Amino acid sequence: MSYKVGIYIFLMMLFITAASAEMKQPVKAKNPLRGEAFSDPKKIFSMPEEWVKQPVKYEQWAEGADLAVALDQQLYPAILPLIRQYEKQSKLKIAVVEGTCGTVAGAAMRKNADITGMCCAPGYNDRLPNLKYHTLGISSVALLVNKDNPVDNISLDDARKAFMGKIRKWSDLATVRSESDRRGAGGVKDDMALKPVVRLHCKTRPGHWCLLLANEDLFGHRLTEVGTIADMLATVASLKGSVGYETIWHMENLKYKDKVKTLKIDGVDPADNDKLAAGQYTIYRTFSITTWDQPDIAKPQANKLVQYILQNLSVIDKSYYLVPVDQLKKNGWKFHENELVGEP
Repeated sequence: MSYKVGIYIFLMMLFITAASAEMKQPVKAKNPLRGEAFSDPKKIFSMPEEWVKQPVKYEQWAEGADLAVALDQQLYPAILPLIRQYEKQSKLKIAVVEGTCGTVAGAAMRKNADITGMCCAPGYNDRLPNLKYHTLGISSVALLVNKDNPVDNISLDDARKAFMGKIRKWSDLATVRSESDRRGAGGVKDDMALKPVVRLHCKTRPGHWCLLLANEDLFGHRLTEVGTIADMLATVASLKGSVGYETIWHMENLKYKDKVKTLKIDGVDPADNDKLAAGQYTIYRTFSITTWDQPDIAKPQANKLVQYILQNLSVIDKSYYLVPVDQLKKNGWKFHENELVGEP
């Protein structure tokens, strides 16, 4: 055997050994109670050819504008300053309307806007032909309790059991029973009922509350269901023993910071963006905006506006608790082009 052949065989054996070791690495088991964080970007919702050829046609709110933008109620105030800056610099007229994820998705379906933006990761029905998603970042969904509740920390396992109706008293939480946590959770009465409050929005979309429990059928029967964010906060603020969920920005923006507080999950504060970016806090919203990727429909200025927003995410007010895409990429989150599609 020649020297070169021997070296080649040696290197091949090293490669095979390394590859085999990598294949044997344990795969993190998926919790069956946790829903999907993202949908498959390659699965496109089928639409008739007539719809595909249909141009973008503005509604009354955008008449006379150069660009039409429809945003959900948290993205709207977060990126509106950037849109107005770009509008001024580019000497354009940009119409911007505020709505919910549902109304914004409707604007895309009707082709009434050049750009849309949601606080939920897109579901299968949202992946319309030639609609391209650009992720801005993620923000934690916090568990919320009444300010007078002495509990500050809950395990993720107990949080799931609570919303499933399997834990009905605050005194039955592992963090309360544990001697090491008694100092922080002292004062919990044995008869203090645990009352889940839920807002089961965007059921067809991955992420958000689905990362707590995968679907509505997993939630218990003894709960209070509300329809709006304001109702969620008002109910948690007034109902003793209640626990709900929402982004910290909504809690603070609607002036409930002195009536409602957040819980740590397994010791991790939902306001800690570094822990969220590292994948240590696992319940969150994904914020994305869209553009049309079709030559006869797409507007160059729409793509330029999106790039301007992506390049200036660092100036978005910190009160939105947004972890931007650059920080996610540094922590190993997975992307398909500009869209976040996988956890680290």
